Formats: sequence, structure tokens, C-alpha cells
Amino acid sequence: MTNSKLTDEQVSATLDFDLFQGDFGSPGDRELSNKIVIGRVKHSCHICAGTIENGEQHRAAWWVFDGELMGYRVCFECCVAAAASVDCDYDDQDPIDARYALGDQHRNSQNEK
Repeated sequence: MTNSKLTDEQVSATLDFDLFQGDFGSPGDRELSNKIVIGRVKHSCHICAGTIENGEQHRAAWWVFDGELMGYRVCFECCVAAAASVDCDYDDQDPIDARYALGDQHRNSQNEK
């Protein structure tokens, strides 16, 4: 767990980051909630598939897709990478790409078990 906090600028950029980039969705899809919260229980990160610990600052978003309520959580480290991605605050590679790659590795290793 990290005791670090996002800056106000990082919060704004993180909330602007599109979790579903490239997916155009359906006409009835809508966002219900999108905010930065402090976790009270463990969750799994939508991006890196890592654990979001109790007490960790993270993004929580709730959406309705095809009439179904869906919740998405993004860990602190992925929030930092998402903010840098939105602000183009990186030199060579977009840091969010590495976080998505980490998620692919985590999910693949879980599928192999």
C-alpha cells in the first residue's frame, strides 16, 4: 500500500483518462460516478490487475453498459501513469502502456494456474 496522495492536477487528469479508449460503446451507456476515493477493502485494479490495498487512494468509476451496472477501480500507480498520459508528461513511451502490459501479464499468469 502507498500513503502517497495525488496532486490536484493528477486527480483532474486521472479522472479525465478514458478507461475504455477505442471502445465506442452503445447509445444507452452512461457514467454514474467517477471519483478518487480511499479504499476501505481490497480491490483489483482494472488496468494492471494488481491489488488495491485498504487505505490506498485510487479511482472508482461506475458505469451502466447494456443495462448492466459495472464498477471499475484503478490503483494509485496506474492513476499516476494515467495522469501522465493525459498530460503528455513523459519522454519516450506513454507510462500507461506499461501498466496495461503489466495487467496482461497478471491476467495471463492467473489463467495459467
